[in-house]
Amino acid sequence: MKLSAFLIFFLFTQLIPLTLQKKIIVHVTPADATISIRQTGSEELRQVGIGTATIVIPRNTPVAVVLQKAGYADLKIVYSTLLGEKIPKEDFFTLKDRQVRLKVWPADATIICNGEELEKAMSNVIIKEGEQVNVEVKKPGFITVKKSYKNEPGAEPPPIFDEIKLKDRVIHVVASPSDSKILVDNKLIGTGSGDIIIPLDGCAVVKIVREGYSELEQTFCNKEGGAELALKESFTLQDRLVMVKTAPDDASISIKGQVVATGSFIVKVPKGECVEVTAVKEGALPVSKSYCNQDNAPPLPAMDTIKLAIDVTFNSSSPADFVNINNIVEINPATKDDDAWKIMSQIVMNYFDVIEVTDKATGYLRTAWTVKSFPNNTIRTRVIVKVADSSTLKYVVKLCSESSGKSGSKGNDDSLFSEWDRVLETYKNLVSDIQTRLK
Repeated sequence: MKLSAFLIFFLFTQLIPLTLQKKIIVHVTPADATISIRQTGSEELRQVGIGTATIVIPRNTPVAVVLQKAGYADLKIVYSTLLGEKIPKEDFFTLKDRQVRLKVWPADATIICNGEELEKAMSNVIIKEGEQVNVEVKKPGFITVKKSYKNEPGAEPPPIFDEIKLKDRVIHVVASPSDSKILVDNKLIGTGSGDIIIPLDGCAVVKIVREGYSELEQTFCNKEGGAELALKESFTLQDRLVMVKTAPDDASISIKGQVVATGSFIVKVPKGECVEVTAVKEGALPVSKSYCNQDNAPPLPAMDTIKLAIDVTFNSSSPADFVNINNIVEINPATKDDDAWKIMSQIVMNYFDVIEVTDKATGYLRTAWTVKSFPNNTIRTRVIVKVADSSTLKYVVKLCSESSGKSGSKGNDDSLFSEWDRVLETYKNLVSDIQTRLK
């Protein structure tokens, strides 16, 4: 039976493509690696085997074979009958390059692999056979984390999946003046500027110190869900400190009328203000000094000594509880009135040259003021005597002792003087002399 020409042509056109198809057996190590194919123009992978698979290569259609296993870099082979390429019956492959699926946090951190930047958040790190890959994960405000993966004989295989989380924070601190010291938890980390590291769930106490300034202190905490930390913090020391010492070293130090210390004291002078310090010691002249922390004021010293000069007035006088009060002098009954007045008058004139008022009839005597000027003070002194009781004769003797607090004061200007609880050595025995002689 003869086939028609049409049937012969039909069978020929159908069988020719079949004879042009190729088959290849692909083997892969490790044996549990998957074998998948991807047709040209498609992104979809279709698994065709594990370890071994037979791949059909259609006429004039390239086939991409992808060999995969977790922890290894994908291996892609393309088979094609185009251009008369020869396709072996079997092909053997070994997955050698390793792959780490790397996830980082924060998600916007930069991932650098051997100097090249990878995709953020999640990236594949490829480690070629016999090589080492160095990975850096960094973000401003965080301590950079570095990690190495090796694909070398004898080395521990890289993990299939790895996660790097930036945890420890870093803050760049700048201090002014530039020679200020920066301490973290009381340990010096730098002068003028430095980086402070705050571990996760930890805190750091930062102090900025410099001689002559009031220190600044701030605590920074790195807590999940806590306040966001700045990349940079600036500190400026403004309030000044002056260590004030006195000479002699037992003088009292007062600020705003309040005694704050004896001998030495650290005076704080806030920015834009002035503080007046007064040093006082018995027997010395008080000294007041103003310290100003203002833009146009002279620079403040870190340490200053207030020297007190000797008070000549003090050394020329004695404390007296009998001055400026009425002292009762009882007269010996055996002494006649005229004799008593005469004795009293003579004693007064031994101390005072000028008697301003004297009246025996009324029993009143008052001397003129005697004035003595010192480098720091003016002292005026006088005595007033009155008869206190005529029935049983008694005198009231008042020794007046007053000071102006300034040198060269006029003795007749009452507005300049006030009572002084001391008496010049010249007059300290006046009252006792009267009492002794008339007793």
